[in-house]
Amino acid sequence: MMRSLNALLLSVILFLLSGGMAAFVLVPQEQWVHIPLHVFGETLGAFTALLIAALIIMLRVYERLPARYIWIVAALVGMGVLDGFHALSESPQHFVWFHSIAMLTGGLMAALIWLPESMARQASGYRLPLLVIALAMLIGAGTLIHDPVLPMLTGDNRFTLQANLINSVAGVLFLVAAANFFCVNCGENNKDSTIFASHYLLLGVSGLMFQFSVLWDVTWWHWHLLRFAAYIMVLLYLFLLSRSEERQLHVLNTELEARVDRRTSQLNNQLKARKQIEKRLKHQATHDPLTGLYNRNALERRITDDIERATRYKHSLSIFMVDIDHFKEVNDQYGHANGDRVLRSIAFELERSLRKTDYVARFGGEEFLVVLPETPLAMAVDLGERLLRLVANHQIKLGDDSVSLTVSIGVASFPEIASDWHALLDAADMAMYQAKHDGRNCLRTARAPVDS
Repeated sequence: MMRSLNALLLSVILFLLSGGMAAFVLVPQEQWVHIPLHVFGETLGAFTALLIAALIIMLRVYERLPARYIWIVAALVGMGVLDGFHALSESPQHFVWFHSIAMLTGGLMAALIWLPESMARQASGYRLPLLVIALAMLIGAGTLIHDPVLPMLTGDNRFTLQANLINSVAGVLFLVAAANFFCVNCGENNKDSTIFASHYLLLGVSGLMFQFSVLWDVTWWHWHLLRFAAYIMVLLYLFLLSRSEERQLHVLNTELEARVDRRTSQLNNQLKARKQIEKRLKHQATHDPLTGLYNRNALERRITDDIERATRYKHSLSIFMVDIDHFKEVNDQYGHANGDRVLRSIAFELERSLRKTDYVARFGGEEFLVVLPETPLAMAVDLGERLLRLVANHQIKLGDDSVSLTVSIGVASFPEIASDWHALLDAADMAMYQAKHDGRNCLRTARAPVDS
């Protein structure tokens, strides 16, 4: 890639230089006066120089170009402003002065490229270009008010020794800057250095050719062409470079967006997984692992709230203490695994037979507690009797056998039987034991305490 670029630039430079030499040999005295074309070319050159400076500043913001390129920016803005005065000057004396001082300003700024990088970093920013622009504007305004101190033209449109000397010094300074870029290019194989080395080489040659030209002759037009080619070469390269940076930024932005989307998706998945874990842990903390019913701790928290609500609004609340009859015999005959199956099956029947407002918990072993909010004692007894029949008619598959079991139920109601949770529980428990004592598969109601 670098070899192809070097070959292309060398071909362009040789073509421009050989074309100028051929014109100088073949038509040395030919003159072509075309003021509008000159004004257009110099105006376009001034605009191009300022545009290149702006592009370099933009690329410096993205740290695509090193700090030492601030000297290039200073050279370009100085030449751009003074060449603008040069293009708009009607007096030959003025526009030769503006051209010469523009070349000298650009050459001086360009040669500073040899300064250490630390000095370039200190000058980096907008202050140096703005200072050069201000000085160029002062020179331009001062020239328009007062003629230049040094004459730039003699008779027959020939340039003075002072004009030739200024442009020759400027040409040498540009070649000094080109030498710096050639050295960098040899050491780092840098495309930027190749372009700017060629840019300053053409400007340097145009400065040296000035002394061999007269106003409007072939050589005069040729070094104008070299200057314009130097600008266009850098402008095209920086335009392509900025497009490349834009594409890279677009690719980087796309990659970053994809990474953000992937990370967001990962975080969402982690959040969902965490919520599921929290939900599972919460469920494990409040539910019996075997039956999936409320455990005793969760039951006590919820029924305490229900009793407080019933007290506040003067509502009824009933509970069932349910115990599976002869459960020990099931464990002894069919094993504990089938005993667990019985517990799960009875728990399912209890939940299935309840209303939406009711809930059931495993109270311990083969005992269950059913809570019936806003249910008076008479209604609770009816519900309990229906529950006895449903459980008795339920068949449970245990190995090759199908068995049916019964339950004993004790019923207690708030506030008829007891006025707090613990008293209500004790009353239901005593009623359940009374049902077992009376033959099982029956329901007994707790008795209200007798006032002494």
